[in-house]
Amino acid sequence: MKKILLSLALVSMVGVSQAQSWVTKTTGAPALHFVNALKAVNTSTIWFSDTASASATDTGRYIGLSTDGGNTWANKLISGPVAAATIGDMHPISATTAWLVSSGSGAQNGIWKTTNAGTSWTKQTTAPFSTAISFANVVHFWDENVGFCAGDPFGTGANLRFEMYTTTNGGTTWTNLPTGTAPAPLNGAEFGYTGKITVLGDNIWYGTDLGRVLYSPNKGASWQAFQTPAVDFGGVTVSGFTADVAFRDTSNGLLISDEDGVSLLYSTTNSGSTWSAPMTPVGPFYSNNIEYVPGTPNTYVSSGFDAGSSISNDGGLTWREIGSDPVTPGKYYGSLEFLSPTVGFAGGVSQAQVGGVAVPAFSVLSGNVLLAVSESDANKLKLSVFPNPASDVLNLKSDKEITGVTVIDLSGKIIKREKGASQINVSNLAKGTYVVQAAYKNGSVENTKFIKK
Repeated sequence: MKKILLSLALVSMVGVSQAQSWVTKTTGAPALHFVNALKAVNTSTIWFSDTASASATDTGRYIGLSTDGGNTWANKLISGPVAAATIGDMHPISATTAWLVSSGSGAQNGIWKTTNAGTSWTKQTTAPFSTAISFANVVHFWDENVGFCAGDPFGTGANLRFEMYTTTNGGTTWTNLPTGTAPAPLNGAEFGYTGKITVLGDNIWYGTDLGRVLYSPNKGASWQAFQTPAVDFGGVTVSGFTADVAFRDTSNGLLISDEDGVSLLYSTTNSGSTWSAPMTPVGPFYSNNIEYVPGTPNTYVSSGFDAGSSISNDGGLTWREIGSDPVTPGKYYGSLEFLSPTVGFAGGVSQAQVGGVAVPAFSVLSGNVLLAVSESDANKLKLSVFPNPASDVLNLKSDKEITGVTVIDLSGKIIKREKGASQINVSNLAKGTYVVQAAYKNGSVENTKFIKK
C-alpha cells in the first residue's frame, strides 16, 4: 500500500554457538539503507531492492546484485521511475533480467524491466496502474515470459476490483483481469501491500490490510479470498499489527502475526481457507517474517527486523535461535530467502560507523538448518513460570531479559498484558488453561502454558 513498513532500530550483537549461524557481508550500499525485496535466482545470483531509512543522508534508490552467492555486490542507482516514486517489490529470473514495481500516484506507478543487470529500466505500459486510486504493489515471474502483477483496487461500483495483470510474453503485453476474475475489495475499501506476496509453484498468496489473503492456485488466472486470524498484514490500517505467511506445499503453511508486540502463530492444511487455533510453540520465535526452507520436510525460519532469527524443524511447534555473527555491531533480518537447508540469505541494513564506513547489510547462512543443537543448549532457551497452577501472581523466568508479559486464551484472544515486567497478576482470570508469552529484549518471544486455579 502507501508505505513500506520496517523498523530500523539497531541492537547490539550477541553471539550464539549453534549448528547454523549467519555470516554478515558488506553490500556497498550507502549508510542507513536497508534491503527491501530480496530474491535469489539460484545459489550464486541474488538481487535486492534497497530503501533509504528516514535518517539516511543519501536518498537514492538502488538495486543490489551479487553473482557469487552474496560475497560481493554491485549497487546500481535505479533509473526510470520518477524520484517521488517508492521502489517496492521486484523479481529477477537471471543475472541480467528482472522486473520491479514503482508505487505512488499517477505516473509514479508502474512495472519496469531490465535486461542489462539493472543498468537501465524500461516501463511496461500495458500494466498502467494509472487511475486516480491505483497503487502498484507486487510482481512475480515464473520464467522469462509468464508473470503476474497486482496493486490496490481500482474501478468504481460493480467494477471495483483489485488491479491485477498477467503476461505470457515477458510483460510486453499485460492483460488486465476483469471483474469477476480479480477479487473485489472487502467493504469496498480493502487494499494490498508492497511486497506482501508469497509464491510456491503456481500458487500465490497476497496479504491485505483487513487480514485476508487473496489466493490463486494457477498463476493469477483465478482467485479466492480467505479470511485469516491476522488483523492487518502491513500495519497501515491498524498500527502495530502485521502478518506474514509461508507454505511448504500447496496446502500446508504457517501464518505469523504481530499484534502490537504480541506474537501469534497459526497453521493451515487447506491453502489458507481456514486456520488453526493459535499454536503454543516452545522456544523463541520472531513475528516479522516467516519463510519455509525448500528441501525440508517441515522446516521454517522466523525473523525480526532488528532482532534475530530462529528455526523450527517441526512445522512451528519448537524453535531455536540461529546464531549471529559476533563481529557485527548490529543485526537486522528484514527479509528472508532460502533455497535449501544449507543456502539461505537475510537482508540487513548498512550503517555509518567509525570513519563513515558502511558496514554489513546482508547475511549468508553458514551450516545446515536440519542439524540439531544439543539437548542441553535447547533446554537453555526454555521459559519457565511459577507457581503453576497459579492463583494470584504468575512469575516468569528465562536466561534472556524479559521486557513484557502477555496472557492469551486458547482461542488466541489477548486477555492481559504487562509491559516492563517479568510477572503478571492473574487473580481476576477465570479458572482454566492459558498461554503466557514472554517478550524478550532481543526482539523474540516465547510461550508456555499455565493453569489458573
